[in-house]
Amino acid sequence: MWTSTRPTAEALDRADPLAGLRVRYDLPPGLIHLDGNSGGPLPRTTPARLRRFVEHRWEQQTGRLRGESDWRGEARGAAAALAPLIGAAPSEITVAETTSINLFKSLLAAARLRPDRPVLAVGKDCFPADCWLARSAAEFIGGQLHLLRSRDELDLLPWDEVAVVALSHTDERFGGVRDAAALTAEIHGHGSLVLWELSGSAGALDVDLHSWDADFAIGCGHRYLGGGAGAPSYCFVAGRHRDAFSTGTCDTGGVLHPLAGGFAGSGSSFSVAELRAGLSILDGVSPRALAAKTAGLVDFFLERLGDFCSDAQIEVATSSEELSRSAQITLRHDRAQRIADALFVRDVLVDYAEPDLLRLSFAPSWLRYVDIWEATEQLHTTLHEIA
Repeated sequence: MWTSTRPTAEALDRADPLAGLRVRYDLPPGLIHLDGNSGGPLPRTTPARLRRFVEHRWEQQTGRLRGESDWRGEARGAAAALAPLIGAAPSEITVAETTSINLFKSLLAAARLRPDRPVLAVGKDCFPADCWLARSAAEFIGGQLHLLRSRDELDLLPWDEVAVVALSHTDERFGGVRDAAALTAEIHGHGSLVLWELSGSAGALDVDLHSWDADFAIGCGHRYLGGGAGAPSYCFVAGRHRDAFSTGTCDTGGVLHPLAGGFAGSGSSFSVAELRAGLSILDGVSPRALAAKTAGLVDFFLERLGDFCSDAQIEVATSSEELSRSAQITLRHDRAQRIADALFVRDVLVDYAEPDLLRLSFAPSWLRYVDIWEATEQLHTTLHEIA
């Protein structure tokens, strides 16, 4: 058991094998970035990379695209950089679109692979836009959408009709982490396919799509991957399924199918170049090393929080059995928005979620243990001020 003091935090930072990653971000002095939904700090190489990308995009005399600025080349480079962080092959990844659009495409892909199964099952803890597009996908195939509110509802599904189950690896609201390998095996046992949403996991947790035997996966490029706000999403399709989507098709009415051309949708070349700059920071860093650092930060935070939470009327909303595996801790307090605003003034960025939740994300690439110590000091002070 650690003693949650500043000297302890400083000692942990000195021993941290990932400490060198922090200097690759342009972090304002004193700012503590715990808000997982804001896009993260700016990678130092991003401005120069984007300038170079713009300056060399066209040859001055001919106006032709230069090879180094070709958007497909950028997307392939981003896929190659992302692949080891999620346990996939570069050829199984496309970088383009938003997570919601990639969810829509992946659900249709799964439906094509299971044409005799009209049910799409999606975890209700995904983003609201995802739920809307999942319903649209079900309508597109003339099927039904089942929204899963809990793990127990999996047992109630009409399994002989379920084409795919789409779940978030990290619960967006409460930060719980699912056992992806076990759930994938269970769902495959019913003959259904599995899609994992990785936005809250990739770049902070040990993600290994191959060992999980996942069929599909999607995720955002901004939270832990350094792509900035509005970064492109990515989509994984297991190699064993790729041949089914190698050519475009039209439906019987002559309308272009959303999967025409496979999964190679057009991405914004500028934002893909930005994502590549962020991913370059994590080059050569294993998901296990990232997960170990994340777990250390979370443990240190919880130990420090335990020193004062009992008398401050703040509750840890993330389930206790999942705390050690999560990169996000959700706290509950009836004045959560006021706390978030007060912490913002103190240069501690957290995420407020209605009606009473504070979500803190522990990015292993830019956070230090001393940042966690300082953040809890500011939280403690704020709680006493509003009591």
